[in-house]
Amino acid sequence: MRIALLAGWATLIAAMAAMIAGHLGSHDLDWRAHQISTYAAIAPLDDLVTASMLLSAATLLLAGILASRYAILGGGVGGHLVPLLAGAAAAGLIMLAQYEETARTLTALQQSGFGSIRQQSFHDAGLQIFFYSSVLLVMVMGTLAMVFGTGAADRLMGLLLLCLGPASFLLMTTGWTRAIGLSGTTVGLQQRASLSCLWLAMLCVLVIATRRSSQRVQDVQGL
Repeated sequence: MRIALLAGWATLIAAMAAMIAGHLGSHDLDWRAHQISTYAAIAPLDDLVTASMLLSAATLLLAGILASRYAILGGGVGGHLVPLLAGAAAAGLIMLAQYEETARTLTALQQSGFGSIRQQSFHDAGLQIFFYSSVLLVMVMGTLAMVFGTGAADRLMGLLLLCLGPASFLLMTTGWTRAIGLSGTTVGLQQRASLSCLWLAMLCVLVIATRRSSQRVQDVQGL
């Protein structure tokens, strides 16, 4: 299980590094206006953005496994729900990566052929499955971590998880950018702020799992 823990850290860090690198290069895209899907479809380093999505899917699966293995979430029904939500979120993200964006706007989609419309439909479905499953996953994990945490640090991490779920949802769905004085199209900024919350949530899960792993090693050495 320590291999899964190391793999979780590796995929989490690699996903962020690949996402940042995928935004580099010479192009006319604006990260504040264009969504990550657009970068994954037409950016010069689009393969890195796609790789980041797949690495993130692996992180979600590993986080669900680790949360169950180290009894972070207790042994009740809620603890069994987490791997299911993690699997759904990962499946949605894989769909998102597999079916690239074909139209940036509704007008462009209406002028597309059947194949492009079909591909965009799968892409949008993957996005919805991934996002809502991830937000629910983070909130469930946060609640259970607070209830079954073995110490103040674990419960604090659980509280942070519980806050990151709604924060991710609100950053994605509300017009907060206008409230702080930003004008123009900011859907890309909203998406990246929202997904950063989900990345931080997976970081919290790995921190808790690492602490539990260290405690187990100390307990074994103390026998």
